[in-house]
Amino acid sequence: MKMQRIIMKLMIVTLLGALISCSSNEESKEAVQIPKVQQRVRSFNTLEVDPKPVNNSINITGRVVPLQKFDVIAQVQGFAKSTGKSFKAGVDYVAGQTLIHIEDDEFRNNLSAQKSQFLSSLVRIMSDLKVDYPNDFPVWKEYLTKVSIEQPLPTIPKVSEDQLKYYLAANNIYNLYYSIRSAEKTLEKYRIRAPFDGSVVQSSIDIGSLVNPNVKLGEFIRTDEYEIRATLSFSEIESIREGQQITFYSPDIKGQWVGHVARIGSRIDPASQAVPIYLTVEGSGLKEGMYLEAAISSEIFENAVELSKDFITRNNQVYLIKDSIVQLRKVNLLAFNSNTVLVDGLKRGDKVIVDPINSPIQGIVAVSK
Repeated sequence: MKMQRIIMKLMIVTLLGALISCSSNEESKEAVQIPKVQQRVRSFNTLEVDPKPVNNSINITGRVVPLQKFDVIAQVQGFAKSTGKSFKAGVDYVAGQTLIHIEDDEFRNNLSAQKSQFLSSLVRIMSDLKVDYPNDFPVWKEYLTKVSIEQPLPTIPKVSEDQLKYYLAANNIYNLYYSIRSAEKTLEKYRIRAPFDGSVVQSSIDIGSLVNPNVKLGEFIRTDEYEIRATLSFSEIESIREGQQITFYSPDIKGQWVGHVARIGSRIDPASQAVPIYLTVEGSGLKEGMYLEAAISSEIFENAVELSKDFITRNNQVYLIKDSIVQLRKVNLLAFNSNTVLVDGLKRGDKVIVDPINSPIQGIVAVSK
């Protein structure tokens, strides 16, 4: 009986051992058959850089405006007369040439009458001057010969003796003289003259039109010299100096124009951190409103690379692939252009990722396309 129990226990132990062995083998087979999970490899477009000395240039773009603009405004009233040249947009004039002539016959006749009265007054006092002021008589006699009704009044002789001064004032000499000089200044206002070489750009008057005082009749601009207003960053302005010569060109037409830095603004725009500069430019073919461009050489940067602003993070870093791993590299910003920036801190052969990056990718496995 005992022998049977022992045999039964041995059989149970043997059976359990066989079951455990089978289970271990199955688990081993399953472990072998499970494939290893491989890390995903991403590919990016890259730019292989080659740092080298770069001659940095500052780009300037600005609109051409007249250096001088003159609003044509009359100071007297009358009808516009012909000058032999039409006061219309596009017509050129030289400095001193009459732009608008206002009818002045009546005023001129009144002025001639005043001069005649002045001349008569001088003639009446000549005999008294000869007797009472013999030392001054020759001077006044010569002055009398210079006075002409058709010509501007010559400057009256200076008087040092008070007694003679009172005598001339009592005979209305000074009053007549200064009234005539004032009228002569008013007569000049009947002819509006070009203050400089230029061209009419706007006109609102025709021959025969009534001209009223203080009414704008047109616009006249200087055409031999223009001005360009541009803005530069605070860092770029250090490379600019007043009087510096700059060559401009147009993106639309052929030609080059020489300009000079006339003024540099003293105020920085707080929003853009830009400083205005003003440049004079001259030459044929310039028109108001056209855009000109220029590039100024500022300095040479050693071991520099020019990259798009889109490739640089907010922390002044770039993504690059090294040993199949994406890494971040700090760069130094040297100079800014319109869409690019010059940087250093990269080595020859570095592969900078040029694809848009929307989320951090540092540390992932990657290759260049």
